[in-house]
Amino acid sequence: MDDQLAGPWLIAGGYTLALALLLLGGRFDGRRPTAAAVSYALCGILVSETSLYWLSAGSSVPGWLWFAFPLVIAALAAWRGYRQKTWTGRLGGSGEPSFGALPVRGIAVTGASPDSVDTAVEFGHNGHRLLGVEYRLNGSTDFPDLARTADLIGGTYALIQLRTPVVPSVVITPVVGAFEPERFTPLEDSRITRNTVGAPKPDALLQRFETGTEFDRRFAVTTSDPEFAAALLSPGVRELLTSDPWFRVREVAFHGGSLWTCEAGTLTEEMMFADSRRLAVLASTVDWEDADFRSASKASDTSDAGWLGGRRGPLAGLRVPLNARREATGRQPLSSLSLVARTVVALALVLPGLALAVNSLTALTGLAPEARLTVTATLRAEAGTSNCTSCGNGNLVDGTYELDGETHEVKDLRWMSFGNFPERGDVVDVSVTPLWWHPLIEGKDTGVILLLIGLTPVLAGALLAKATYRPRPRRV
Repeated sequence: MDDQLAGPWLIAGGYTLALALLLLGGRFDGRRPTAAAVSYALCGILVSETSLYWLSAGSSVPGWLWFAFPLVIAALAAWRGYRQKTWTGRLGGSGEPSFGALPVRGIAVTGASPDSVDTAVEFGHNGHRLLGVEYRLNGSTDFPDLARTADLIGGTYALIQLRTPVVPSVVITPVVGAFEPERFTPLEDSRITRNTVGAPKPDALLQRFETGTEFDRRFAVTTSDPEFAAALLSPGVRELLTSDPWFRVREVAFHGGSLWTCEAGTLTEEMMFADSRRLAVLASTVDWEDADFRSASKASDTSDAGWLGGRRGPLAGLRVPLNARREATGRQPLSSLSLVARTVVALALVLPGLALAVNSLTALTGLAPEARLTVTATLRAEAGTSNCTSCGNGNLVDGTYELDGETHEVKDLRWMSFGNFPERGDVVDVSVTPLWWHPLIEGKDTGVILLLIGLTPVLAGALLAKATYRPRPRRV
């Protein structure tokens, strides 16, 4: 086996990591300039080095693809950054909130100054008044330990609010480990923790409230008025909160004429409309005393197409039916970024692994062309010196072979076969595999080993793709 076997994984991994650095730079942009600059610089270096490695491989891949792929990634990142910076202006909303609460040192304060947050946008949509706020966790100088903890977390949070009649305060928080010991949900538990650790609490005296039903196992409820909480948590509201996976990982609160939810991450157009739609669904389920608001809530179109309209994004044709299928099985809906990331990782695992597995099968079945390799140099790993760059890398072989009338030179062929290690001047049989990268396989035992190595990432990628696109129903 030659070192070219690692080529597809190095290229796929290099561009995948570059994409991650671009997205990370987008998160830091405007908030942590130094971190953003470092992320963008590392991304550029990684793209350049990966492309240089690809170009130096001498493969038969079309030349235009060597330049098109990184350019497409850069164009998508630039387009996403532009959309993120301009979406609030396209809504025609106001940066001065007329309702709701703003987070001030962990407390949701009604009428606080917008200077306490990084971004605020208010606008009307489908009969509702919506407010989106982005803020960062900041510690107080009066409590240095907490300040250091806040700096370490470094969290950016989005608070999405929907205007309601003024009602007593109620906070509904999903419980971590609610299904243990029958079922463990570590991924959902981590999302609950991330979303709630930075969520502001109402500036009101709250007490614990229980419904006396199975609902209490899944959600912790605190309120300033137990009678209102009892009326609010009707069977219909409890059914919505327990059956919709979205509510299972996000805290919702009623306070000061506002219904809100908090989510970890940057406030984006997709998050704003996706989260506010769930709040509108919840508002339409509540039996409000205010008859006008009750009628307006029930009349509002809260369907995915009706609420999002033309803002469903370029992946709407795939993501919308996919999320409907995921929610029907009790799984969490995916954002566009999460869907793209999962798909890229799955392809980065499946494609190189599948190429290696197919190449190994052709060598094992005799379908791959065979050639006679003339050994021109060898290097045993145990025979290296302290200055040897190949020491610890296994037994290496150089040589030449002829195929279809052309002479090919091989450098640093890693000898994996358990048979006799060739010496200089020996002629050995090798299989020249048909798929790109066209690695050489020197024996049946090597073919079996490489087949197993190739099938491992294929299986991992297939499982990730199935969990993403065809998840199994969640156990109740």
